[in-house]
Amino acid sequence: MTVRDRKTEDLINSGEILYLPCHKLMDHPLHFDFYQQSHLEGMVASIREAGLLEPIIVCPFGDSYRILSGHYRIRAVRRLKWKQVLCRVVECNDRLSAIIYCTSNLLTRGLSAIEEAYIISGLISKESFTMGEIGKLWGKSKSWVSRRLSLLTHLDPKMRKEMEKGFLNPRVAQELARLPQGNDQERVLTIVKREHLGKDAAAELVSWWLGAGEDARKILEEKSSLKVPEKIYGCDFLKRNLAKHLSDCISLLTRLVSMVKEEKVIGWWPMDKYHSFKTISLELDCIIKEQMTVSGER
Repeated sequence: MTVRDRKTEDLINSGEILYLPCHKLMDHPLHFDFYQQSHLEGMVASIREAGLLEPIIVCPFGDSYRILSGHYRIRAVRRLKWKQVLCRVVECNDRLSAIIYCTSNLLTRGLSAIEEAYIISGLISKESFTMGEIGKLWGKSKSWVSRRLSLLTHLDPKMRKEMEKGFLNPRVAQELARLPQGNDQERVLTIVKREHLGKDAAAELVSWWLGAGEDARKILEEKSSLKVPEKIYGCDFLKRNLAKHLSDCISLLTRLVSMVKEEKVIGWWPMDKYHSFKTISLELDCIIKEQMTVSGER
């Protein structure tokens, strides 16, 4: 979110602050019923220690109140067995409540990609927002909105579960969504995890998979991570990914060397891992020597 609408901000700030019964507060219809337990537990601990620092923003809905901002906070105070909670009551229609819900949540905490996808889907189906309007609301392009929606419309339910649990990178998931739902997405994800592929590499793999025959796909699935043939991925694909992984290693090793040099006694190094680390170093040295011999270097 880039800029909040001034009228919306004024409306929120002008709302009356009241203590309301917790059982009278209900979730907003755009809210996705998934909670990061670590974030929720942290909220519980914070409120137990310091109290509720910000009132929950709600709007009247029949004889109850619809939560616009504060779904984690209300879960936290319910765990603490609070009977009532401080709220700011805002009078607004359904469309404006949807705008306030989106803007307040985007500003108060980072939403996961799947949460964004469910909210966007709700804005379109329930409030008739266009993708252009949603893009402006988020400060994003229409293509970004379309890609987020693809996580719901084209991604297999098993893959969505992986995202919800934080086991699947959203950018990789968007590439998997290009494949037919079901077995293809699951098979490719297995390869992605085995090869530790990032978004760009996953994109190339998906493109290759879409054009490959079943025999070639099975060959790739059966290969170990150290023996993937160039004819499957392509030479450029291998070079880019190998260069990226080696570059990451160089960066990590540089940081480790710097840390080691600063300390006379290293008490934090996992000594049980030392021998495997040394073995890898020797293996890399052998690979380099073999390559230099093949290429005629001395």
